[in-house]
Amino acid sequence: MKSNTRQFNDIKTLVRKNILNMKPYASARDEFKGEAEIFLDANENPFSSPYNRYPDPLQWKVKEKLAIIKDVKPEQIFLGNGSDEAIDLVIRAFCEPNDDAILITEPTYGMYAVCAAVNAVKVEKILLTPEFDIDLDAFSASDSKAKVIFLCSPNNPTGNLLSYNKIIEVLNRFDGLVVIDEAYIDFSNSRSFVPELTKYPNLIVLQTFSKAWGLAGLRLGMCFASPEIIQVLNKIKYPYN
Repeated sequence: MKSNTRQFNDIKTLVRKNILNMKPYASARDEFKGEAEIFLDANENPFSSPYNRYPDPLQWKVKEKLAIIKDVKPEQIFLGNGSDEAIDLVIRAFCEPNDDAILITEPTYGMYAVCAAVNAVKVEKILLTPEFDIDLDAFSASDSKAKVIFLCSPNNPTGNLLSYNKIIEVLNRFDGLVVIDEAYIDFSNSRSFVPELTKYPNLIVLQTFSKAWGLAGLRLGMCFASPEIIQVLNKIKYPYN
């Protein structure tokens, strides 16, 4: 495993160069944050109905409420069409197709490998221990070239928590991105890794409205990270989703 020698203020060294240099799609709704009675910028049907207007592309009202609950800044929140969109965008933004890799610990949630395959990114695998925990010896022995590690805790499908201290060890050792998928964190007694964002700029935490919140039909996933990482994800997300 790579040692954590890279300072994360050089996030530009991790982002794919074409994405770093691209100009993102921008709508007038991105630039206008106030209230208005008339909108002419998006060619929407002007006649009143519950769904005739595009939504706020960056969901600021939701983020402001969520920031209070999670004790983070709104700029540290990305909201997507389920956590799967965040998984896909992290791989797409930071991993070069046919060159870079992600690292997963098996058995685990299947969409990490699926999103990697869609983006032509290699998948490296390390088995969990017989107790379904992180095998730090296997991590240490690995000559992984991965740019992103995905850890699911509580783990899907095994249902157990990964060791908090072992996850901290991975964060300290790895100089790429560490994504902790906490889709089921509200069903456990363990503390979330969201407060650790202040210590680990290479940390990304995923949560969801689909499980404990009981809102699976909304398809709304949460991603918490540094403002710099969130800016990259917002840069390549589809508009108005």
